[in-house]
Amino acid sequence: MTALALLAACGGGKESATLPDATIAFVSDRDTNFAVYVMKGDGSEQTRVTDGQAWDYWPVWSPDGSKIAFTSERDGYRQVYVMNADGSGQTNLTNSLSWDYSPSWSPDGSRIAFVSRAGGNDEVFVMNADGSNLVDLTQDGGTDLAPFWSPDGSKIAFTTERDGNEEIYVMNADGSDQTNLTNNPAVDHWSAWSPDGSKIAFVRRLEANGEANDEVFVMNADGSDPINLTNNPDLDYSPSWSPDGSKIAFVRRLEANGETNDEVFVMNADGSAPTNISKNPAADSAPSWLPRPASSATPGADGS
Repeated sequence: MTALALLAACGGGKESATLPDATIAFVSDRDTNFAVYVMKGDGSEQTRVTDGQAWDYWPVWSPDGSKIAFTSERDGYRQVYVMNADGSGQTNLTNSLSWDYSPSWSPDGSRIAFVSRAGGNDEVFVMNADGSNLVDLTQDGGTDLAPFWSPDGSKIAFTTERDGNEEIYVMNADGSDQTNLTNNPAVDHWSAWSPDGSKIAFVRRLEANGEANDEVFVMNADGSDPINLTNNPDLDYSPSWSPDGSKIAFVRRLEANGETNDEVFVMNADGSAPTNISKNPAADSAPSWLPRPASSATPGADGS
C-alpha cells in the first residue's frame, strides 16, 4: 500500500459529511498488526487503544459509551473481548476453544450478540454482557454472521448463507421468526440499523461484465425499497450510522497504480458528500460510531 492510493478522488459533492464532535472506533494495521483505534468524526486525534502483536478487530461501543467490545486472536482463537473506552481493563468474555467474533451490544447494554463456531459452523449466539449464559439463536446448521441489534432491542439483523448465497435476515431477539429481508440473487451482507429503527444499511455485491463490486445500500426495515448509496466503482463496505442518523461511516477500497488501500469514509445518509477521514497508507476498516454525543460520553474519562 502506498500514499498514492490516498490521492484517489473522493467525489460526491463539496460539502463535508463529517461530524467533528463525534467519535468513531475503527481498526487499522498501520503499526504492523490490526489494532483498535479511535478518532474524532472528522478523522482527527487518531489514537491506538489496543496493544500487542495479536490481531484485534470488529470494535463496537457499548450503548453508554463507556466500553468497547471487540474480537482478538491473542489467545490463539478469535475471542470476544471487552475493554474500557480508553483501552484499559481488557477482558476475555467468551474464553473458549472455538472462534467467537463479531460482537453487537443490545441497546440496554445487558447482552452481547456474536458469532460462534462452537458447534462446527458459524451461528449467532447471545450472552450476558459479563460473558455468562450463552444461547445459540440461529441453530440452522448453516453459516450465520454479523449480528446487529435493532435500536428497540426487539430484533437482530444478521447475514446468512442458508439460501445458497448471503442474504440479510432479521429475527426476534430470542431467535424466533427468522425472515429473509433482501431475498435477492446478489450477495447481501454487513447490515446496520439506523438509530430510529426505520432503515437498515447493508452491502450488496453487484456484478457486471464478469466483475463484482460491493456497494453500500439502504432499505426500509422490512426490506423494501433498497437504494444504492455509494454507486461507485470502488469497493464499499462495513456501514455504520452516526448516532443522530444523519451520516453513515463506511470503508472504501481505493486503487491507484496497482495498489489498494482501505480507508474509512463518512457520507451523508442519502449518500452525498463521501469524505475520506482516516487518510492513512494502511488498511483502515470496521468503523463504529460512539452511540451518544461526545459531550455525554467521553472515551477514556474514567471507564464508567
